[in-house]
Amino acid sequence: MGTVYLAFDQALNIRVAVKENLNLSPQSERQFRREAELLANLRHPNLPRVTDHFILEEQQYLVMDYIGGEDLQSRGERQQPTLDEALSWADSVCDALNYLHTRTPPVIHRDIKPANIKLQPDGTIMLVDFGIAKEFDQAVTTTGARGLTPGFSPPEQYGAQRTDARSDQFSLGATLYALLTGKRPADSIERTIKKKELTPPSSLNPAIPKHIDAALKRALALDQDARFPDMETFKKALHGKFVPETVIEDTRLRPYDEPVAETVLEGTQPQAISPAIPGRVVEPDVSAVRPRRRTGLWIGLGALALILIGGGAAIGLMGGLPFSGSGSEPTATAPIVAVVNESPTPTVTVTIPPPTLTPSATLEPSITPSTTATATATPVALGGGGRIAFVSDRVERVFQIFTMNADGADQRPLTVDPGDKYQPTWSPDGTRLLYVTDGGTDEFGNALGLDIKVVNADGTGIDWVVHHVGDDTDPAWSPDGSQILFTSTRANDLRQVFIMESACLDQPGSCIVEKPRNISCDPEFCAVEYTPAWAPTNMINPDWLPSTYTIAVAVSINNAPAQIFLRPPDGAVPDPRDFDRQDRVVGVDHLAWSPDGSQIVFTWYYQRGHSEIAIVPLEDRGWEHQILTTTNGNKEPVFSPDGQYIVFTSSRDGKFEIYLMTNGGQGQVNLTNSPASQDMQPDWQPLAVP
Repeated sequence: MGTVYLAFDQALNIRVAVKENLNLSPQSERQFRREAELLANLRHPNLPRVTDHFILEEQQYLVMDYIGGEDLQSRGERQQPTLDEALSWADSVCDALNYLHTRTPPVIHRDIKPANIKLQPDGTIMLVDFGIAKEFDQAVTTTGARGLTPGFSPPEQYGAQRTDARSDQFSLGATLYALLTGKRPADSIERTIKKKELTPPSSLNPAIPKHIDAALKRALALDQDARFPDMETFKKALHGKFVPETVIEDTRLRPYDEPVAETVLEGTQPQAISPAIPGRVVEPDVSAVRPRRRTGLWIGLGALALILIGGGAAIGLMGGLPFSGSGSEPTATAPIVAVVNESPTPTVTVTIPPPTLTPSATLEPSITPSTTATATATPVALGGGGRIAFVSDRVERVFQIFTMNADGADQRPLTVDPGDKYQPTWSPDGTRLLYVTDGGTDEFGNALGLDIKVVNADGTGIDWVVHHVGDDTDPAWSPDGSQILFTSTRANDLRQVFIMESACLDQPGSCIVEKPRNISCDPEFCAVEYTPAWAPTNMINPDWLPSTYTIAVAVSINNAPAQIFLRPPDGAVPDPRDFDRQDRVVGVDHLAWSPDGSQIVFTWYYQRGHSEIAIVPLEDRGWEHQILTTTNGNKEPVFSPDGQYIVFTSSRDGKFEIYLMTNGGQGQVNLTNSPASQDMQPDWQPLAVP
């Protein structure tokens, strides 16, 4: 991304740092210029100053204070700091962040970690690297560049959630946790998806006092609203001046000597919606939850339920239900729990138990004690779709089709008949799957190679789709389900793309009647084309691409590594359109579109023996390509129906497993986690079908 030089300013006679931007894409240039403008207006003893910004031979340069010394990551690895040292450093960073967060507009750093905090020789702490900082606008959701470091990044920084000042608080809490314990805290995406517990810091370092232990756990809460309201309050809590009292319903703190006048209601522990995973309910990571009672504002149980259902806003109401009225206040026997899904199709589960009132209580408006309002709707799962289909050899070492929930739970087989199955592919309505299997032999005993079958989502209705000599693989439905693309070697013994109508799939036993058409061949030349991927109907074609070019294919010319090409589905135009004319992305396979048609994700064999998941925007023809994985052995990516996540195959654990990550490559977690089996080739059900 860039290079930093130690330089000498001849005019000022001082050493400076000169940052050179090596990524000359338009987005990077804007980001680099924004960093210069943002830092130029900041003045704080714990922040570097930007003194100049210039362009030389089309290269961008940023001149800033030279910050000598050792970063805290190196310092912590060399010698674990004492409690006093770590608190002193945290105070300086809190002061710097409080300064940033109180600017107009506020500035959010978004990449706090030990490596970005430097300890100068004189003991001064400096917060550095503002490359992905942003100015916060409450009215705008910003999802630009994000700094993501496992263990230090809050859950809202994974995916498309809003980051704010409390995101920096989470990262600083994680930084202090690591400095005091010598270990990173559990990654927030692992805590969200896998429910991995946050180990209390005091259990790793008994010297950590209880008030620091509690303050760190609150700062590291998965729910932004459960953290401290600002950095100044966090700083005070670290020094024992405030104690966290409730981390769900109310973010206020009280001094140690302030009496607690409010009644604590008994009942089940509340749950919180993770901001990183819409609809995912997880236990809040706190040591104590004390819901408070309030009076004066809550009237009408039925009205509350209707408002929640109609609004669809992400909200969690924890604790008892207070009422306004004269006389003694009523008490509730159990808390209200409202869970509202933050998704394109909001769903709500609201359960309001009947309150138990004291004899003198009067309700406004009048509600009898037996009033119960309940509203439920089908939950929308992680990723905005249904189950993930994949193949596994965990039963008798035969590859069968399995399905599981989007979080990896409830893994169960869909097929059980003999013969290996491969490449399960959901229909657009999520009711059926195409898959590849051995075609057996024809009536003359000739081997048919691999062919394609269809199966219903409940495992019934298995039938042939194509049953022909040659290998038929890579099945792909059209967005409306009326046509099927697949790769076949039936012509010229070359891999080429064929298309067929799918109407016969509704008439069991007649699917072999349709004769597929080859769309990869013209009279003069037959290209090697495979892994066809049909763009969604809502794709907006850029100026360079005709609107009929809606199929992406991998094309290999003269046995060269494949590149991405685009072509129309009817084959009327024989020549596909080269996606990357500069040959930046060569060696592709397993193409898949994002649900909005703006990006293509794929397997990239970028060098011999290495495969990673990469993504390219359609609009700029591959200039902004990004590699999302770095462990090698990653392939077969597929987007979630809402476009927020990618599920893929990885052999990083020494065998094939199904992994999940965000669409930016963050939070990579193993979903299948089956040490004794090979699990691969996932596909995400477009609709949640019971």
